[in-house]
Amino acid sequence: MAERVTIQNIADALGLSRNTVSKALNNHPQIPDATREKILQKAAELKYKNFSSMNMGNIALLTRGDINAISFYAETIKGMETGLSTQGFNLILMLVKPDDIRSNVLPSNINPFNIDGIVCMEIFHEPYVETILGAGIPTVFIDFLPRTVFGSHKYDIVMVENEYSAYTLTKTLLEEGHENIGFIGDLYHCRSFYERWLGFERAMRESGQGHDPAFSLTPDDTQPYLSVEWMTERLEALDKLPTAFVCANDDIGICAIRALKELKVQVPRQIEVTGFDDIPNAKIIDPPLTTVHTYPYELGTRVVETLLNRIEQPDRHKEIIYLESSVVLRGSTRQAAESASGLSARQS
Repeated sequence: MAERVTIQNIADALGLSRNTVSKALNNHPQIPDATREKILQKAAELKYKNFSSMNMGNIALLTRGDINAISFYAETIKGMETGLSTQGFNLILMLVKPDDIRSNVLPSNINPFNIDGIVCMEIFHEPYVETILGAGIPTVFIDFLPRTVFGSHKYDIVMVENEYSAYTLTKTLLEEGHENIGFIGDLYHCRSFYERWLGFERAMRESGQGHDPAFSLTPDDTQPYLSVEWMTERLEALDKLPTAFVCANDDIGICAIRALKELKVQVPRQIEVTGFDDIPNAKIIDPPLTTVHTYPYELGTRVVETLLNRIEQPDRHKEIIYLESSVVLRGSTRQAAESASGLSARQS
């Protein structure tokens, strides 16, 4: 198979920067006509496939067909689409069925002739990830498997910062005087959940209290964490409820609040609850959920930047990139609830 011609090849042949070539191929107004013409001629000479706007490249966004979090990633996908369109690429959403994952079968059009790059989202089945990487197409993952490295492949991972934010959130609860704090979520569902657990566990350990597993719900994710009925039953089965729950994400935190209401437990007066991600529903649940804010649109644009670098340099070193996140205190924790109550009292 002929070696793939890249923007860098064109830049090297002409003694120009990669950025100049990229702008010329995308008709950027800053590039003089003479320079653009020279670059297009060289692109045609080298048979670079993306120099014509009529022959755009294709990026596959590979995700599970049963995904629950597609709405969470809406802004991330928008950021990806914006970044890719300016670089001459289409973004193609490809949904993988659970049976495909169990059978280890990729979509039929995933091959180097049709697809220039792959973005993997919410696929955490190890053999299937190995199969994706085995296709030999430049690949970037949004989040990843916990405690797993595929040493024989080159790929990149882009994530939000998890551990320190979960640590800070837990430490905030401990400073309020909590001793019994539980964690809800499958620790090994994905790398993000595992890192959030690590932050929680580190804060508990540093407090000198440690973590008592009797206060946590951490079965594997074959269990219906987003079922209020299931959550209510599991909470009711605990010998004793903790005084706070740190949840692996907002959907789980919202479900926990609804289950506690079913049990006539008041949030935050009797139990405080936190989530992670700051999805839209975190603001409208009653009480609003204390969480960690992430930046999904910026996540999408950084994924594009990373993938285009991987396409240009398929054999370069692996990268794991973390984007900033920040704690947001709301009414599901007493500190925020009391602050809001005090403000209302002063304003009345």
